[in-house]
Order: sequence, then C-alpha cells, then structure tokens
Amino acid sequence: MNNPLDEDVLLKLEGLEKTFMSGGQPLTIFKNLDMKVEAGELVALVGQSGTGKSTLLQIAGLLDKPSAGRVVINGQNTGTMGEKARTAMRLSTIGFIYQFHHLLPEFTALENVAMPKIIAGENVNEAKDKSEAVLQSLGLGKRLEHRPSTLSGGEQQRVAIARALANDPKLLLADEPTGNLDPGTSAEVFDILVEQVRERKIGALMATHNIQLADQMDRGIELKAGRIVPFD
Repeated sequence: MNNPLDEDVLLKLEGLEKTFMSGGQPLTIFKNLDMKVEAGELVALVGQSGTGKSTLLQIAGLLDKPSAGRVVINGQNTGTMGEKARTAMRLSTIGFIYQFHHLLPEFTALENVAMPKIIAGENVNEAKDKSEAVLQSLGLGKRLEHRPSTLSGGEQQRVAIARALANDPKLLLADEPTGNLDPGTSAEVFDILVEQVRERKIGALMATHNIQLADQMDRGIELKAGRIVPFD
C-alpha cells in the first residue's frame, strides 16, 4: 500500500548502494543512500568530481541498476520490472538532459525532438506537431528545420531540453546541462529549464558544479563520502 504522504513523490531512492570492481577489488561509490524528489520540485545535486553524481542519475533514470536498495518512480518499485518495462518507463515517464546535447547531426531540430515520441509509438505527424509546440515554447519556432551544426550552443541545448520534454515526462534528470555553455548562455538556458519545470509541475534532479545555479533551486543535496547530505 502506498503511503498517502508519498503521493507527490516522483522519485524515491531507498538504501541505495552501488559497488564496482576496480583492480579486482570492490569499490563502493555510495551506500545506504536515501533521497526523494517531489512533483514541481527542482533539486540540485552537487559534489566533487568522482563522487558518483552521474552514476546516481543513471540509476535514477533506469539506465543502470543499483547493487542494493530500491528505486521507486511514480509509486512503482522498478526493481521488480523487466527490461521491457524499464524501457517503457524511461520513454513515458523520464526525461534526460546531458552536458553535451547528443543531437543527431543528420536530423533537423524538429526531427531530433520528435524522435523519442516516434520511438514510443506515436503517430509521426502527431509527434511532429507536439514537438513543434514544445520548440515554439522554448523560442525556437524559427529554427525547426535547422540541423544542429547551424545552431548556437544555447540553441542546441534548448533543442535537447525540448527533446527531454517531448513525451511529457513526470521526472526530469539533468547532468550538468549548462556545463558546456558560457555564463550568459548558461543563465538563459537555466531560466528556460526552471520555467518548464514550474509550468509542467515536473520533478527535476539536476547535477551541477555551478554553485550559483544550485543556490537558485528549491533545495540542494550533496553527494559526499557515499552519502547524501543537505547542501546550503
């Protein structure tokens, strides 16, 4: 039975552990890690390089599995899911944004955004119509037919944000989404990202080294010595 207090919790990590083998010896990145992200909440994930922020996001996004513990997304324990169900949840519930935009160079901005919807089984014309609406909302209405190489760095990252929002995700995971941008463009892209999170009531977890951006989020958490601690 779900706890009624958890109705707004989109992501819950419980007792999470991740261990790798390094040089024939086990290396534990984090252990007994607990955290949650609620609907409409923007959470900063900070920590020094090598502490496991990207690994944590990969596990939260069902791209990797923990060595122990539970990952609960939108009330569902993902540990009991097979690969097909995990893939379906990634496509329908989770949006990903990375430091590098990872746009497909041979496709236009519109085609890059529509691709996840088409993969998820949506009609091609409907997918393009909805993708165009998302791009319009991000100020890219005049860049629909442009390929990534003809877009500025900020525009490329806005297309990546649009792609992450294309399937109306409930949970957004971002790994240094402004890390490759200059300070002015970084602030602009961050403001757009915050606006979309608020309007869509998405729960968002963003890893960042930018303390100024982290201070603007609803709350911050730090991955330190394998544990989550509050970040002030």
